[in-house]
Amino acid sequence: MRQHYVIFLLLAGLTSACTFGSYPSGYPSSGGQQYPSSGQQSPDDTYPNSGSQPGTGRPADPGVAVNSIRLTKDYTILNLTYTERGQPKYGQNRRLIPTGYISFDPAGQLVSANGARKFGFLKVEGIPEKPKQRNTFSGDQVTFTLYFERLDKGLENFDLFECNDYDQIVCWNIYNLYVNNPADPVVYNPPTAPAPTPVPNLPKKKTNLPPAPSGESGGEMETPRTDVPKTKPVPAPAPVLTLVNVSGVVSDAKNKRPVTATIDYQLSSSKQMLDSVQSFASTGAYRMSLQKGQVYTYIASARGYQSTSGVLDLSKVAGGQKLTRDISLTPLAVGDKVTLKNIYFEMSKSDLLSASFAELDKLVSMMQDNPNMSIRLEGHTDIIGDHDKNLQLSRDRVIACQRYLVQKGIDIDRIQTVGYGDTRPILTKGTDEERKVNRRVEFVILTI
Repeated sequence: MRQHYVIFLLLAGLTSACTFGSYPSGYPSSGGQQYPSSGQQSPDDTYPNSGSQPGTGRPADPGVAVNSIRLTKDYTILNLTYTERGQPKYGQNRRLIPTGYISFDPAGQLVSANGARKFGFLKVEGIPEKPKQRNTFSGDQVTFTLYFERLDKGLENFDLFECNDYDQIVCWNIYNLYVNNPADPVVYNPPTAPAPTPVPNLPKKKTNLPPAPSGESGGEMETPRTDVPKTKPVPAPAPVLTLVNVSGVVSDAKNKRPVTATIDYQLSSSKQMLDSVQSFASTGAYRMSLQKGQVYTYIASARGYQSTSGVLDLSKVAGGQKLTRDISLTPLAVGDKVTLKNIYFEMSKSDLLSASFAELDKLVSMMQDNPNMSIRLEGHTDIIGDHDKNLQLSRDRVIACQRYLVQKGIDIDRIQTVGYGDTRPILTKGTDEERKVNRRVEFVILTI
């Protein structure tokens, strides 16, 4: 009988890569609390956008159903049902015994914006948090509710991950979740020029002059009025401050010297790069002006350095304020080995998921900035499971990573691949959680 370890989405467990997986976290046994039909009020039930939306998504395991998804001011809330599908198990005297056990791992996260944005777990209702667990019996149906950080406005597609390549353990990834979450419009209202103040319509002042010489006109001559009341200029209205000034210094992570880098940035809800800025060679300083109320992601890259990415959350920053964000870049060297931390695949398959793109795009930027750089992608699995299947899966997954890089314009001759399967584990003992470091994809720098 196959043991069900249900660990919802462990992004932390995804720290490996093309062979990545998460770890047990789980689902409720019978009698779990049901929400929202349980009658208990959510902390944000009064929030205007908190209405439940029908569940969407594609669970990797047929035992998981998405009932509803709702957004409040502070939460992204998923209501799920787990059905224990294992065959009944009996002990002495034909007494029914548990088929599996369930819990929820608080390291779980939601992933959106092609992997550039991650939203942490906050709490669960209806099942225990790991390391606590509850037994499940064949046929149990348990409804429970997960609370995560609120999605950025404009992010409507996201994934919830649990990935485990073990034959004897079920993986509960849920892909292609959707919630209606429109972005706030970006509106810029430039200050308008004040209307001119009208001058009073006063009679003209006349003066008598002697007759003018022949051929010239004479008589009355208009002179400027000195008795016109003076009006004070109306000050222009204060400009509507919609921009936040972001600045900082890009430096070498080892010697702290300034680095000339390119910083590409975009809205978190957009797939298109908005613009880029460069840091000064002499100081490493950079500066950019971004719209308040938005969330941006960026990639900083420079020749001879590993690219890095980050998030600029301006959703609660007032216009006109200044934000400082220093960036540190790690230098590259031949022989360096780097682990790709956030690579996601279909369970037990080599199909690359969109949540991996942000991590791979950093590698693309790095290879574009260093045209002589060549690498070897190395895939690894854990020591559990069939050796031959692990070996082949690790090969297929690094090839999938290679294919993505080539589609982004990197010459295939610059990318070697090798799958080691379970032959090079970092840990050979310990729990599933401790051994998650074994499931990883790395790249080794061959030339630069």
